[in-house]
Amino acid sequence: MGSMGTGLPKDLVQRLVDAEREPIRQLEVHKKDEETKLKLVNDLSAKVSDIAGSLKDLTRFRNFRELSATNGRPEVMDVTVDKTVADPGTYQIEVLQLAGHSSMMSNGLPDADDSQIGAGYFSYKLPSGENKEVYIDPDNSTLNGIAKTINEQKDLDLRAIVVNDGTGSDNPWRLIVNHMKTGENNDAEFPDFYFADGDEDFSMEKERPAQNSKLKVNGFEVEFEGNKITSLLPGVTLDLKEAAPGKEFTLGVKEDTKSMKVKVEGVVGKVNEVLTFIQNQNKLDKDSNTKNTLGGDITLQTLEFKVRQLVQMPLDTESGPVRLADMGVQFNRTGLLDFNGDKLDKVLNTNASAVVQFFTGIGENGDGFAARLANTVQGLTRADGVVNSRVEGIKRRIKDIDQQIENKEKQVERTEQNLKDKFSRLEGTIANLRSQQASIAGLGGGGGALPGLG
Repeated sequence: MGSMGTGLPKDLVQRLVDAEREPIRQLEVHKKDEETKLKLVNDLSAKVSDIAGSLKDLTRFRNFRELSATNGRPEVMDVTVDKTVADPGTYQIEVLQLAGHSSMMSNGLPDADDSQIGAGYFSYKLPSGENKEVYIDPDNSTLNGIAKTINEQKDLDLRAIVVNDGTGSDNPWRLIVNHMKTGENNDAEFPDFYFADGDEDFSMEKERPAQNSKLKVNGFEVEFEGNKITSLLPGVTLDLKEAAPGKEFTLGVKEDTKSMKVKVEGVVGKVNEVLTFIQNQNKLDKDSNTKNTLGGDITLQTLEFKVRQLVQMPLDTESGPVRLADMGVQFNRTGLLDFNGDKLDKVLNTNASAVVQFFTGIGENGDGFAARLANTVQGLTRADGVVNSRVEGIKRRIKDIDQQIENKEKQVERTEQNLKDKFSRLEGTIANLRSQQASIAGLGGGGGALPGLG
């Protein structure tokens, strides 16, 4: 207001406006408390949703069960297992023979790029019975030129290379042609070559027929076209690397209890995160500010009740009713879940199917622990669930507080402007009175001051 002749405090308007803003400050404190609660409920929602993520591999039998292979001779073959198809079992394996390509090798020439064998063509009969002919022009009438021309004919399923046979002879360079597919059904009738006007004679000297891979399984011989075998055991792929006749070994497909235990432990950990959150919110004392915590909140009570009820519930398996406690998972004195890995290992090694059925239910569409817990989580976090309803309720309150603050800010602005106007008018009135007093004093040679302005 500047220097006021009234003698009132210079910041009187500001003081009055500050007093008018006190309800706004209280609303802002209330909003901050609600925002703190909103963050807590969002944290809770995220932790509950994390439980669902840890359950994705436990709701179906084929997803929960893990299988691993024991291979007695990893130098002879590699083994991979598809857990969704394979079944446990033990087999005696002997690799008698690897599958091979049809191949042929030419006579030797003194070099790979200079000696001309003449223009001409080669013919080739596909396994389907179709005959192919490929022309060799004079520019490609060397060993490397022929190899290049063969490799450019993609529909022939041939691959040609030029090698030095390492014999140290005057004619060490040879052409080798392989059929791309292995197995007796792909045995190739190799091409006839016809060349004219060449510097060197050219012919195919050696030939090796295609062959199947051969194995013995539990003493019985079986054959396959290739060395990657997927049709011997359901869900098991064998990649043969080396023949080892007379060296039988054991191939086992068994339950991978370690991987299954990790999945169970992961669920227990996520449930404990939620229970720990609830416990921390419920730790109230005389100094606790219940306005910005969730202690005693019905949302926490509902969630904890449903989780405890499900954890303690027995579920049917083909081995009879089973509880989580039977597998080493039970509540301790602090209210959290203890995980006894040794106990779960023992149950998995003695009756893995009971563990799997407890979590997945009996049958492909069973209603096991994992599905029930997933449904509970989904019910709590869906749009009309208690967690999301709590979130939306807090958001509505924050929005309402924002509206109240906005309305009160406008009211304070109007009040401030009214006060400024009133004190401005008062200042003007007092200034006029002082002016009149001075005029009167000048006329009368003095005079007393006006009341209140002396």
